[in-house]
Amino acid sequence: MAKEKISFKNGSKFCYSVKENNLTDFYDKIIELSTMSNEDYLIELRLDYLINKKINILDIIKCISNAKKVLANDFEVNRQFIATIRNFSNGGNCLISDKNYLEIVETLYEKPSVDAIDIDYDFYESKSTQIKKMFSGMLSRKKTLIITYTCRDKILSKEDYDNLFKTLIKTPAYIVKIVTKAFSTEDTEKLMNAAREYDNLLKKNNKVAVVISTGKLGILSRVWYEYSNTMIVYLDAYELDMVPQGEINKKVFDKCRKLISNLDEFSDLSNGIQDVL
Repeated sequence: MAKEKISFKNGSKFCYSVKENNLTDFYDKIIELSTMSNEDYLIELRLDYLINKKINILDIIKCISNAKKVLANDFEVNRQFIATIRNFSNGGNCLISDKNYLEIVETLYEKPSVDAIDIDYDFYESKSTQIKKMFSGMLSRKKTLIITYTCRDKILSKEDYDNLFKTLIKTPAYIVKIVTKAFSTEDTEKLMNAAREYDNLLKKNNKVAVVISTGKLGILSRVWYEYSNTMIVYLDAYELDMVPQGEINKKVFDKCRKLISNLDEFSDLSNGIQDVL
């Protein structure tokens, strides 16, 4: 069994995303978010925002490495970073070919700047041979692989989720991530129940899941992450109203969490959260 760079032996972790489109603000935001608390949390680096501005991946890696040095030397902080590359078609902020996508992943994999790489599932499908070769068969991974399946335009059935989990479990990803849009409370419930159902099979295959239901009706998937055993809880770190998109900050998260001790039905919790928001 390979040793992963990111571990969840102490349970789920919060994650805050850096979404800047220039290297100066990118660097500053890494320092800001990495030092806002002594808790053990992750930082997601949304590289698609920089790639969209044609910034070279080597310059991005240099910026990340410089930030890590400052965090270690000046703040005594050793924060773990996830590098995410999300294409426009999957709700991201860049449009790149599979060839360029692979070159970026290969460069990130070889450089000691980040701890995990989050890639789109459709990209993995097109380059599965190369990705499997990169992330399989080692006792200790250079990077943890996250594969994200995104569906924002249709309602998935239980059968769809069954097929999806069975497919993702066969990939070399340690973290399998599913992001779907909630058109109703039932959509969020369906996703969370599917993750709960496949939790044991994931563990048997040395994998963990992250499930996110987007939109305001999907916020329960973040607030009640224990139900689906979601290992990464993404929270908003910007002072923007992202509730309509389903993103909440730590303050709103804590406010919604108070409902869980009093309510245990999906519909009651979802309605209660809408009232809080």
